[in-house]
Amino acid sequence: IATVGVNDKVMLIPRMKAWIQQYYPGTGIAIGEYNFGGLESMNGALAQADVLGILGREGVTWAALWGAPDSATAPGTFAFRMFRNLDGAGASFGSRSVKATSADQGRLSVYAATRDDGTVTAVVVNKTASDLSSAVTVSGAALAPTAQAYRYSAADLTRITTSSVAMAPSSTMTFPAQSITTLVMPLSTAAWSSLSFT
Repeated sequence: IATVGVNDKVMLIPRMKAWIQQYYPGTGIAIGEYNFGGLESMNGALAQADVLGILGREGVTWAALWGAPDSATAPGTFAFRMFRNLDGAGASFGSRSVKATSADQGRLSVYAATRDDGTVTAVVVNKTASDLSSAVTVSGAALAPTAQAYRYSAADLTRITTSSVAMAPSSTMTFPAQSITTLVMPLSTAAWSSLSFT
């Protein structure tokens, strides 16, 4: 029987993965009834976006939020839209996780995936009260010259905005204070390796 001591670090998902590997190889992970609260606020939306990114990155099979946001206009609802319905017509984050790194995941977290057509998507969460500029570097992939940036931020809690951004193997982008940005980056080739934010 696996046990966790009172003074052990929680490391919930890595610990479950280790238990599965040891006792039940091939079993998926399900997390039921999680809720970090605050979905009526931008702070809660940032936390929820971070959670969704982590669940995808770690390959969690199934997870359920306990208690939906209280309305279709609550910031927590927009956190889900930034992954599942960017444009109101079903445009979403990719279904296959790819490597994405941030020089400071505690301030500017990043999660990336590919869609079935090869389009690369990245969700970038600026959890700070200041705008952050970051060098965005793509390795092993040739991107189309422009990408779409969908953004939800504390500056306007009523909608997701969109704009075109220039892409290059290395670009500098600014992510507004308390914001969730989803980049949709079509490839000009099918090759893909990694994405980094520094």
